[in-house]
Amino acid sequence: MDPPRVFIAALPSGFFGNAGQSWETLDLARIGAAIGALGFQVVQTTIDALADLDLRARDVVVYTSSDAPAIRSYLRDVLYFVNQKCRLVPRYELLLAHENKGFQELEKKERGIGNLRGFYHYDPGAYTGGFPAVYKRPDGAGGSTVRLLKDARDARRVVRQDFAPGLRRRLILLQRRARLPAAAFAIYRYRHKGLRPYVCQEFIADLDCDYKVLVFADRFFVLKRFVRSRDFRASGSGNFDFAVEAPPEVLRFAAGVFERMEVPFISLDIAVSGGGCHLIEYQSLNFGPTTLTKSRFHYRRRGEQWQKVDGPADLNENFAHAYVEFLRPDAPHG
Repeated sequence: MDPPRVFIAALPSGFFGNAGQSWETLDLARIGAAIGALGFQVVQTTIDALADLDLRARDVVVYTSSDAPAIRSYLRDVLYFVNQKCRLVPRYELLLAHENKGFQELEKKERGIGNLRGFYHYDPGAYTGGFPAVYKRPDGAGGSTVRLLKDARDARRVVRQDFAPGLRRRLILLQRRARLPAAAFAIYRYRHKGLRPYVCQEFIADLDCDYKVLVFADRFFVLKRFVRSRDFRASGSGNFDFAVEAPPEVLRFAAGVFERMEVPFISLDIAVSGGGCHLIEYQSLNFGPTTLTKSRFHYRRRGEQWQKVDGPADLNENFAHAYVEFLRPDAPHG
């Protein structure tokens, strides 16, 4: 029997994400060689070629994503059908979660991870949680679309800013009100009241930092991010500690999330309060690698203890290691 095939699918431009810049790509030849050493037949290809391949159930497709919405939309369509034929790495749900905090909330609830209450909807009037709460749009990075809702007054301000229909739509609504029966107008008005997906998360008070944890198989890289001055957000603050001694509870929590997510690697944003650790967000595609590339050590679990391993980290070697550990036949998800 022929060995199983692993297709490494880059974008048509040759881009394969996570290298740190939009014009940089991972070393796919190096990663492919490491996977091939497991006995797989490795095939370098592109995302747009996948639909024409004769894919089999034993095959694996290793793919990338993009921060460009048009490309991501195309990937979701193509890989939906690829996912019916063979195995995707990471699994298809991680593509849906990429740049989508709303889907992340749904998956956290489904998998029972995170220890942080979240609410996802498209109608601001549907929110039933309390205050204070953290409001987010599903996309956006660096905390750019994140706001603290201290009370209902803040919530009404966000509704006016983010959900209110434009002037032209308001004029059309007036016309429709005059012409349509009340029941019909109620349906029409709901459609055009100003809707957009959003997330509200439970607010964790008095945080002075959070932790970015990158997990590559059995290797844990940790960055401490301090909260912005006179703000509640750590993401995008630029005030980072790459030499932090990671709290064991953060490492244990990250390990638990990683195991439940069934992925070769993951990026986790973790906050710590008196109630324990909380998963704020996660990504398993095209996340920033700075936590790894600027680190001078990482952690590995040895039973119930954590071993600190000194030395700089090579990004491509860690990706190759994570893929190999995930795909080897005796792995839990092999």
